[in-house]
Formats: sequence, C-alpha cells, structure tokens
Amino acid sequence: MVDLIKREEQFDLAKVYEDISTGLSTMTPDKLVKVSEKMVEIDRANKSLGRTQTQTTNQLMTLTMLTDAPYRRLRQCLAQIEDRRQAIESQYFQMRKMEVRLKKWQRQADDGDELAAVRIEETLYQQERSKIYLDGAFKELAVFQEAYEEIRINNGIPENWDEMDAERDEIKHHIRQAFRQGHRDMILQGRITNGNAEYFEQYGIHLQTAQQIIGNYIAHCEEMIAEGQMPRVTHLYSFLDDMVEQFGDAHQDVLNHIGLDKLLRGEFLYREDKHGDTEI
Repeated sequence: MVDLIKREEQFDLAKVYEDISTGLSTMTPDKLVKVSEKMVEIDRANKSLGRTQTQTTNQLMTLTMLTDAPYRRLRQCLAQIEDRRQAIESQYFQMRKMEVRLKKWQRQADDGDELAAVRIEETLYQQERSKIYLDGAFKELAVFQEAYEEIRINNGIPENWDEMDAERDEIKHHIRQAFRQGHRDMILQGRITNGNAEYFEQYGIHLQTAQQIIGNYIAHCEEMIAEGQMPRVTHLYSFLDDMVEQFGDAHQDVLNHIGLDKLLRGEFLYREDKHGDTEI
C-alpha cells in the first residue's frame, strides 16, 4: 500500500534505476549505481535552476531591452510578476486536483489495484520534481517585486501612481528611444534608417535636425576617445536627457498637423483621486 503521508520515501532513485535496468546492453547495474549516486549532487545543484533567467539577466536585460522610462520598467515588472503569479496559481490548482485523484487511486490501491498504486507513485514522483520549478517561479516573482519597489522609490514615483502618470511619461520615453536608436544607426550604419526616421517625425523631430545633433554628439565622443577619455554609458544617458529637454514639446506640432486638440483623454484612463481635471 502506498502511504500518501510519507511521500519522500517513494523516490528511491537507485531502486527506480535498478527496476528499469534489466536487459540494458551498456548501462549495467554497477554503472547505474554510479549514476544514482551522482544524482544526489545533481538534485542539490538543480535548486539553483528552476527558473527561466538569472537575476542578472532579468534585471539588466529584461528591464532595459524594451524601455528607457521608469514607468515602463514598472509595467514590465508587473507583467513579469503576473506571468509568474499565473503559473504558480495554475500549478496550485493542478496540485489540488491531483490530490483528489490520489485519494481515489489510494482507495483503488487498497483494494489491490496495482495500476492505481503505480499511478500514485508516478504522480508523487512528478510532484516532487515539479517543486524545483515552482520554487523557481516564486524566486523570480520575488526578484521582480523587489525590483519594482526599488525602481519606484529611486525614480520618485508615488505608491499610488496610475495610468495618467504613466501616459504623461511616454513622450520622454519615445524621445529618448528615438535618439538612442538614431545614435546606434549612425554608429553602425552611418545613417539613420527608415524606421527610425519615421520614429523621429512621429514625435515632431525633423530628421535632419536629429541627424545633425547626433552627428555632433558622435564627434564629441570621438574627441574624448582621442584624448584618452572613454565615455561611460552615463554620458549617453545625459545626452538623451538633454534631448528630452530640447524636444519635449515637439509632438505638439504633430498633433496640430493631424488635427487633434489633446494627446491624453483622462476620462478613459484609470486615475487615482489626485490629478483633478488636468489633462494633456
């Protein structure tokens, strides 16, 4: 009879390997013993896995590859948290349903049903193995929770930020991103590519103006390098901030050209009670 309480006793890996090794031509019993012994360390090391990315990758790549704005990074954190939360909740209900099946199979096993006993053993084994990935999901969720809070605090974002706050930050994001991508274009290809040329115009920035400014910035960086001063990435960040200051209102020309009176329509945004009736 399978004891549902003492689950950890069901997973004698050496016994499993012994049971399936009969008739194998290469992996003889003595070789399988070595495999079984080494799995102890493998199982310990696997506790370092169970998640899709490292903390380093999640925080320095996942949170930067799509955005240059703190509110967008918060939204990225929220999306990542929601993904892990859904996975955890799904796993929880799968385990609940499996508990019901285990009780049914236990009754059948008590009546001598050998297949039911095997199903119990298989399910318990799979549940133990899945704990690595469940643990990994919790770890990633916790990392993104911590990252969310640090990004919010370090960027001076209030706890009760809302959709209006995030929308108001979008222009800054797009100006930075357009100049970042334009800078990459000119470094790697010597010109601003068609897609980024359109990006600049969408936010009211004349292509030749952008090209001239970026060209001047590249020349300045080359002068620094020639003098032995290697620009840090913060030098680029400062340049992008300057572009926000210079072109923060440029999109208004595009709105006028299109025939729009305003960019944001607060009545269709989730808002906390802090904005009054102000809109952009």
